[in-house]
Amino acid sequence: MLAAEVELLRSKGHEVDILLFDNASMGAGISGKIKAGISAVYNSRSGKELDQHILRFRPDIIHVHNFFFTASPSVFYTARRRKIPIVATLHNFRLVCVNALLLRNNGVCELCLGHSFPWYGVKYKCYHDSALQSAMVGSMTAIHKWIGTWKRVADMFLTPAAFMRTKLIGSSFNAPPEKILVKHNFIRDPGCSPAEGRDDFYLFVGRVSGEKGVDVLLKAFARLPGKRLVLAGDGPEKEMLAASYGQHANIMFAGKKTHEEVIALMKQCRALVFPSICYEGMPLTIIEAFATGTPVISSRLGAMQEMVSDGVNGALFEAGNDADLAKIIGSFEAETERKTSTMYTGARESYLEKYHPEKCYNAIMDIYNQLIIAGKR
Repeated sequence: MLAAEVELLRSKGHEVDILLFDNASMGAGISGKIKAGISAVYNSRSGKELDQHILRFRPDIIHVHNFFFTASPSVFYTARRRKIPIVATLHNFRLVCVNALLLRNNGVCELCLGHSFPWYGVKYKCYHDSALQSAMVGSMTAIHKWIGTWKRVADMFLTPAAFMRTKLIGSSFNAPPEKILVKHNFIRDPGCSPAEGRDDFYLFVGRVSGEKGVDVLLKAFARLPGKRLVLAGDGPEKEMLAASYGQHANIMFAGKKTHEEVIALMKQCRALVFPSICYEGMPLTIIEAFATGTPVISSRLGAMQEMVSDGVNGALFEAGNDADLAKIIGSFEAETERKTSTMYTGARESYLEKYHPEKCYNAIMDIYNQLIIAGKR
């Protein structure tokens, strides 16, 4: 989203300076990991680098998209010393979960939500399957909860979905609710395709891995030999799943595709299927489908259940339940045969109303102006 927001703001005549921090600068091996863990708590070098950029560029506001590891929370303290409003977009649950997904053993896990230090994350080695690295990540989040960084130093946090905001407010994150706002993700308009004339296949786009629910998807289509499925993407489980389901003539692993090829497939397919078993932030894949006028059949979980409305722009099924997914696909086909264009039109309208660049530009400028005016006071 960083590149998209920069492009959008510049297209509207705003001056934008980009400061990037590279985690590779921490080095490799055990020493690099320890260095990264210490730097994650407070990296004075990153703070000084930001300070130099502030003096040169003199920004009205600073927007942080990722401060984990190298940037560190030092950027918030630097902005505060220079009296520059600072806002951070939280793209995942990193500040309350060491693996950032609220996921463990391919299932939703919220054990650490209420604890200022993620003890269970260390116990179950949730970051890179390492207790040490999990403890280092957990220390960064915990220390800044304890000293009040999120509560008093950062000016505003943005979440892409209301679901994430609700989870953070009810957690140990401890930032005031009024400091956490929802600002949707967006994409440039790729153009849409009408319902009529589409090919008779369903589409999956994404990483072929456990948390994406691909095994659930494949089990469902194994129950539906008359329904075609195309999977566009690569990942650690692709070879294993392709070997297990390769005998099914209705299932095709198409491999990794370019963005242009993905959009073309979305404009051709009957619907996008999004079977993720984790909460997600706000999946751009769903937004892309809506933008092309493509309904989405998604697991009823996390942000997906606020994006997808049954019978309006798609359908929802019980997360992890392949039988329910197969049933919903049957219901979806019956529904679209009775009302051919309704959900396709609904998908496109969802994009225009919530995820179009103009909508998101207005939203982000409202937030920026609010913070700038408050800072001047």
